[in-house]
Amino acid sequence: MKKTIYLIGIFLLFGLKINAQELTCEDFKIGQFYIPETPKMAKYTIVENDSISEFSPERDKTIKKYIVIREIGTQIEWKNGIGNGNPEYEIIEWIDGCTYRLTYDSSKSELEEGKKWVNDNNGIVVSKTKIENKCLYYTATMTTNDGQKISQDGIICKE
Repeated sequence: MKKTIYLIGIFLLFGLKINAQELTCEDFKIGQFYIPETPKMAKYTIVENDSISEFSPERDKTIKKYIVIREIGTQIEWKNGIGNGNPEYEIIEWIDGCTYRLTYDSSKSELEEGKKWVNDNNGIVVSKTKIENKCLYYTATMTTNDGQKISQDGIICKE
């Protein structure tokens, strides 16, 4: 009897391990996600002419997280929840399975100067650094037309 219970326990554990889902980049292409506001996201690294500097712009402290809804080739970002304020409309161009270029969609809303500047400098390239639990850690990098590389580390998580 003890052997039977022991064997059932082993099969249950083995079955749970088989069904445990290891997330991949594919799991972050379509669906609803959130980007938590973290201190790491408040810091940008700038590389220019062999010098490295850091920049931390003042952040809106009322934002706790961004909600991201992704479909094929597009995403919409909301601050602190769907329906709060004006959404950001973005175009996603997949470079490979884990890397994409993000630009702002000027056909959905008028772009402010900063977003126009991002688009004029070929957008932001986002690449995976690791996947842990339900979150994808990434580095977002923009190479400006004058050769500056501006990067930021971030996290996007499955709801």
